[in-house]
Amino acid sequence: MKFDNVFNYIGEYGLYHKLVTLSICCLIFLNSFTNISTVFISGNMDHHCKPPDEANCSELYLGDCWNTNDSMSLPPDDEGTLLINETQCRMYANDTTELIDCEHGWAYDRSRYDSTIVSEFDLVCEDSYLVSLASSLYLAGFFVGSILFGLLCDFLGRRKGVFLGFALALSFTMLCSLSKSYVMYVSFRFLGGLADIGLYVSVFTYVTEVVAPSRRAMMSTIVTIYWCFGIMMLALIAYFIRSWDKLLMTFSISLSPLLLLYFFIPESPRWLLAKGRTEEAKLVIQKIAKRNKVGDLPDDILANLEVGCDSSESTKTSPLIILRYPQMRRKTVYITYSWFAVNLAYYGLTYGVEGLNVDVYIGTFLGGVTELFAYLFTWFFIQMLGRRCSLAGTLVAGGVACFINIWIPVTLVAFRTSLAMIGKFFITSAFGIVYIYTVELFPTNIRSTGLGICSLFSRVAGMLAPQILFLEKVWAPLPLVAFSFTSVTSGLVALLLPETLNVPMPQTIEEAEMITRKNNIRGNKDFESLQMQGAANT
Repeated sequence: MKFDNVFNYIGEYGLYHKLVTLSICCLIFLNSFTNISTVFISGNMDHHCKPPDEANCSELYLGDCWNTNDSMSLPPDDEGTLLINETQCRMYANDTTELIDCEHGWAYDRSRYDSTIVSEFDLVCEDSYLVSLASSLYLAGFFVGSILFGLLCDFLGRRKGVFLGFALALSFTMLCSLSKSYVMYVSFRFLGGLADIGLYVSVFTYVTEVVAPSRRAMMSTIVTIYWCFGIMMLALIAYFIRSWDKLLMTFSISLSPLLLLYFFIPESPRWLLAKGRTEEAKLVIQKIAKRNKVGDLPDDILANLEVGCDSSESTKTSPLIILRYPQMRRKTVYITYSWFAVNLAYYGLTYGVEGLNVDVYIGTFLGGVTELFAYLFTWFFIQMLGRRCSLAGTLVAGGVACFINIWIPVTLVAFRTSLAMIGKFFITSAFGIVYIYTVELFPTNIRSTGLGICSLFSRVAGMLAPQILFLEKVWAPLPLVAFSFTSVTSGLVALLLPETLNVPMPQTIEEAEMITRKNNIRGNKDFESLQMQGAANT
């Protein structure tokens, strides 16, 4: 019996399914906390040189540090030096007009944050670029982790992959909070990023494997809903804990009891069958049936269970095979550019919330609410307009919102924030669409390869986003120009892709090659004729 047919007897999404999947999704809160907390732990803090007499310096309000009526107290900013603000980074030497570096360190404005890595490691002036570098290195961990944990989950199992990722993410987050140097911080932050993406991928894989195929789309939505609630919870926690190290420590300690779920979560029966551990898979299926109040299943239902993979799935296929087929080459380039644009704009808008001049805690909370509605909107919208128009429309709309924001004065905080949230809404929607679209564009025998290529370029975009935000010091509109340009152009490029709504998923690359924009302009529902044509040609 094919494994998917078992759900007809044990239930597609029974009580035990709900208990297991909703419990394991709680681990996603750690992903939200550690990822989006970059906004707070790397938060900018106003600063200037400490005076020789630190006793008169109140770091809550920087004006107390120097006699502001004394024209010789702090130098004016020389706008000719793009990355250095002389008022913040220089002082006069011995009551002369000669400018020197801050001899006694820096005083920081602590009205918003008690401490961030900026004040902890003095990442200011000539070293200010190290802040964005730390964010990029964290996202670089995603690049390694997505590959490493894909292999680990296949080798160790889904359950062990999930909790290994969770345990490592907790450990590296705690070690990161204890860092005494910048090198130590970025090292553990990189490893934390590796574990964070591993945890997310493992949870996503697990929850979509233990439910019926008809419930997979629903489960992927539930995972993103947990992510969004995690962002909103983070904003509230960070509002009360304004020290970067205490914030990270709080995440590790408060979520560590979830490790006990390991003893209550069963292994994925689909993975057990794929590994030939049939008897263990049968025991798990029996347990699910019993907890779903179905009772014991007859032996004939569990006999000869198999995962039911197509023969082409088991064939080892080189990624280079895509280069042999012109239509697949084009589609791969088009959809990969969409992944790049989506990730660049998403992390740029998420990490750049301080640039809106809105309260960073309110901005982050609103971002979580915006993402929640965006993901819910996406799953209904793509069924009406299809994948191609939905992806193109959301990318263009998100890019236009970013472009308009360039021309809005910084004094109109509410208007700028609203436009930024509109932009993030559409970019987040595109994030949800592009994943589904990619799965449906690539054939079964190279589907994982296609996703891997797209994931590779999306991680590159994630690493670039903090650096583009840093270049705001060179030209203020640069980040929004970059985000709007890539989003709009990728949206237009997406129109060159074929529609996949109501089109059966191709099994081989030959079948996928026949699905083009020209023969699929209205979302061709007669793909079976293409399959028959391909069979005749071969």
